[in-house]
Amino acid sequence: GTLLLLLCLSGPGRPILPHREEWRGVLALSLLIMVVFPFALIAGVMLVGPGQAAILNYTMPLWASLLAVPLLGERLDRRTLMALGLGLAAVLLVLAGTTGPGGPSGLGVALGLAAGATFGAGTVLSKNLRFRSPVLLITAWQLLLGTPPAFAVWLVLHDHIYLHPDAGRGLFGLFYMVVFANALAYAAWFPLVRRLKATVASLSLLVVPCIGVASSALLVQRRIGAFDVAALACVLGAIALVVRRPVAPPIAEDMQR
Repeated sequence: GTLLLLLCLSGPGRPILPHREEWRGVLALSLLIMVVFPFALIAGVMLVGPGQAAILNYTMPLWASLLAVPLLGERLDRRTLMALGLGLAAVLLVLAGTTGPGGPSGLGVALGLAAGATFGAGTVLSKNLRFRSPVLLITAWQLLLGTPPAFAVWLVLHDHIYLHPDAGRGLFGLFYMVVFANALAYAAWFPLVRRLKATVASLSLLVVPCIGVASSALLVQRRIGAFDVAALACVLGAIALVVRRPVAPPIAEDMQR
């Protein structure tokens, strides 16, 4: 949050605070996306594994698309419905793939889906609020406001963390999460939400499970099963349906000419 705030101040005449009427919305988004979502995501990773948790977490297009209909008045076309169906199939394949001698981790699956639902709700809410302040400033304050409650949870769980000052890989992971996975990623994400429909923007994130499954195999040597591959195929199919949607002709420009 501090890093993004410094970026906001890099230009002349840049505000440092959102408008007064925007604070309530910023706080609501902060609790959803910066507190509930990451803790549910991490718990899901611990209980069902990084690759499977990534697929469950990024069912957010399902939730965002359903919420965008009553809250934003968006319509679900045929391609979007097919993409949502493929996303749901990916979730079911993950559930089937986690079945073992002890059965799937019900709590881990529930937390993974809760993470996706929370981020999907935050995507629709950020689209609905229509902030007047710069997107980067809103994002910075979401991260800053989410820090105290996240720190409070950490105080409760600090006996169970594995990060120590001599843990070089852990410190590198912390640096990566702070700079890339949070500051730069959110700085890119919220402008994207403003420019695109909430459904399309959230469906673009379906590429994340592909990276999650591949990196879990490379970094933590987690086995990729047939169900994981099938789930990724469904995810890639959902992305293709949205990316290849037909573009409407520029009627307004033609009329002006």
